[in-house]
Amino acid sequence: MNSLRTYRVGISVAIVLLVVVGWFIVKPVATKQPPYLAASAQPDGIKAVLLLLEEKGSRVKEWRQPTHLLPTSSGQALLVVEPDNLTENEQDDLLAWASDGNDLFVFSERAIHWADLPFEPKYMEGNGNRERNIQGQPLGGAMMGKAKTRVRWKEAEGLEPLFYDDQGILAGKVEVGAGSISYFLVPDWLTNQKIAELSHFEAVWPHLQKSWSVIWVDEYHHGMQEKPGLLAIYPGWLVAAFVQLALVLLLFVWWKGKRFGPVYTLREWTVRRGDETLLAVSSWYERRRLARDALAHREAYMRQLMHDRWGVHQKADRAEILRCAGLRWSEQEVTKLARLLDRLEQARSGTGYSAKRLLADSLLLDEIITLLMKE
Repeated sequence: MNSLRTYRVGISVAIVLLVVVGWFIVKPVATKQPPYLAASAQPDGIKAVLLLLEEKGSRVKEWRQPTHLLPTSSGQALLVVEPDNLTENEQDDLLAWASDGNDLFVFSERAIHWADLPFEPKYMEGNGNRERNIQGQPLGGAMMGKAKTRVRWKEAEGLEPLFYDDQGILAGKVEVGAGSISYFLVPDWLTNQKIAELSHFEAVWPHLQKSWSVIWVDEYHHGMQEKPGLLAIYPGWLVAAFVQLALVLLLFVWWKGKRFGPVYTLREWTVRRGDETLLAVSSWYERRRLARDALAHREAYMRQLMHDRWGVHQKADRAEILRCAGLRWSEQEVTKLARLLDRLEQARSGTGYSAKRLLADSLLLDEIITLLMKE
């Protein structure tokens, strides 16, 4: 009993030591992800706002391809939060996309120069990272916010202020074609950590309430890139036509190559063992002048059939064969067998044997073999 108790205590201590040592040596560490990722639940991610949009019925999807591949239909929205690098060509693509009847939302504390748009930055002096009164529509009054950026937008023609503080405009909207571009200088207000602080949610949320067919979240400029495949250079209708044509071709080949119903003739006899083989063998016997050998093979086959049907030994003499045949066949058939046996004996004892005689004897052999096979 004492030994059993000691054994249990030892096992328990070993398990505890293993867990403690494993905890300190292999302590799990959360993977550090880049900031402003759509699927990130870390403090600097934006997953909370996107989940709320989905709960309110919005269709939220990530975009991981170049900007020129954005869907061309209208009634969509694109959320670009603190992009790493936005080239001039990409800005032109986004401007054309918004002009087609879509809404673009840019959240960046850096003032990205956008040609032909009234987003002109100005820089405030002193520390910008403190609480300030935030005003604007549809806030319905002054609220508190904390903007760490020192950049503000200047008032300009065509720029609609969304909300601002005492230093200038923090978010503005520009109508372009049938759509719009909204530029927010406070991307940190969307993060999981800051969205619930002060009045950040109340300032941003009203501008994300339009009924769009889909809200795309840009992850391409966060390094989450999905390169298009080889078929992306072709229009969709052409790819679909080729796929259907390939399916029809596959079904046609399958139909031509598949057998239906029972196979009465072995495939090797129609492919490799047919008339071509017989002609090759007969030609070889003819060139080698082996007519007597060919006749011997036929005779051996006939004697094998007699052994199988009548029980006659394969080395039986002429008299024994005719006696067994007389018990089963008619007189005419026995006479024909006797004539064949005589011709075979003459072929074995003679000095020459021509192909013409082989043909005549083979015809007579065929008749006897046919009679034997009917037994």
